Amino acid sequence: MTAILPEEFAVPTQRFKIYPFERNVLRGKRGTIITLEADALTFMNGIPITGKVEVELKEITNKRDIILDNLTTESGTELLDSVYAVYVNATCDDEYVDIQTNYAIKIELPTNLRDQWEERQIYRGVHPDQKGRPWIKDKYSKFVYSSEVVEKPNSGFGFFSKERKVTVSTSQPPSEISTSRLGWINCARPLPEGKANRSMTTLRITEKTEADIFVMVILENYGTCMPVVREKDQFVINGLPVDEEINIIGIGIKDDTYYFAGKTTKVKGSIQEEELSFKSSTVSAIRKRLRALG
Repeated sequence: MTAILPEEFAVPTQRFKIYPFERNVLRGKRGTIITLEADALTFMNGIPITGKVEVELKEITNKRDIILDNLTTESGTELLDSVYAVYVNATCDDEYVDIQTNYAIKIELPTNLRDQWEERQIYRGVHPDQKGRPWIKDKYSKFVYSSEVVEKPNSGFGFFSKERKVTVSTSQPPSEISTSRLGWINCARPLPEGKANRSMTTLRITEKTEADIFVMVILENYGTCMPVVREKDQFVINGLPVDEEINIIGIGIKDDTYYFAGKTTKVKGSIQEEELSFKSSTVSAIRKRLRALG
């Protein structure tokens, strides 16, 4: 396998201290808003929580975040086009807590994400440490779409009352996610059927450094990131869609020195050979280089 990036590359975890018997609204640095109603959280055995709870929030809003957090975008045999992922978890006295039945929490999507929305599905991470793991369809969460207030006549007297009517339309962006489980959530969709042909396309990548190397391949036109497996002196990835532009990203670490290599190319045929050329770099410089991925 390829190396795992150290934690200094990872997307920062935001932490909040709350009293669970109060209503709490938590605002992430990238626009995510988490609403937990009073008494929504409980210990795993159902005992009410009386002390402070620490809530962890991580916002994944672009391909650079996916790479630096060692995440991938696969679900079973499907490649996913991911647009946004969020991690929400909570502990009390170093013990994980849970959401009470009928107390779903609300995750309001960042405004800039809603402005660029295309139809997505909700997937769930299978483990708090989601690094390199596949995603599964999420049965504990649903999108909540914008609502409008309409006037409804009362019988007999000509008065009008207001009734909230929920508008559900996949052509409009959802305003939030409602979920009854903590952990990882990913807003994604399978690649279009014509792009998801994972037949016999194999990419082999050669590099000549002595560093521990992390490699990932990103589809240029989608939020799709795929890990690469090391086989002897090469990195190999199978199942790349033909005729797609890809970015090959390599990050190396040796003796506290970091190395970076990047290459853009097109998937051409059944077997393709590429070579990465690494140069010394720093964590901040690597982050800056990856910003161009969007």
